[in-house]
Amino acid sequence: MPAKGILRWHGDEEAQKAVYANRARLKSRIGRKTMRKRGELVERSFAHVLDRGGMRRAWLRGRENLHKRYLIHVAGFNLGILMRALFGCGTPREAASASQAFLLVAQTENALIFALVGQVAAETGVLLIIMSAGPG
Repeated sequence: MPAKGILRWHGDEEAQKAVYANRARLKSRIGRKTMRKRGELVERSFAHVLDRGGMRRAWLRGRENLHKRYLIHVAGFNLGILMRALFGCGTPREAASASQAFLLVAQTENALIFALVGQVAAETGVLLIIMSAGPG
């Protein structure tokens, strides 16, 4: 935001049009509906990972290590969502009540594979995650 809320567009009409068009989109009925949906689906999951998971203040040395920690944390969150969708249980405590569950982990030179097979209330589900090692 510019100083004292004054916009100075001096010769940059393209940027001015983009800003005004974006403002109009966000204030429209569809824009407001989209922002509500974003708050419900996207922002809530970030808040859960950062606040509830303790990731607001992570004490690790180096940006790379912090990135790895955040990636693992979000992967665990997503695994919980997938487990809840497939098996009806999203936490290890809920999964312990499953009548049968198998976990298979395999590692190759280029990939790491996780397979979770479980049966809850006569429903069988399979979750397969393949993480490939990228180049470099």
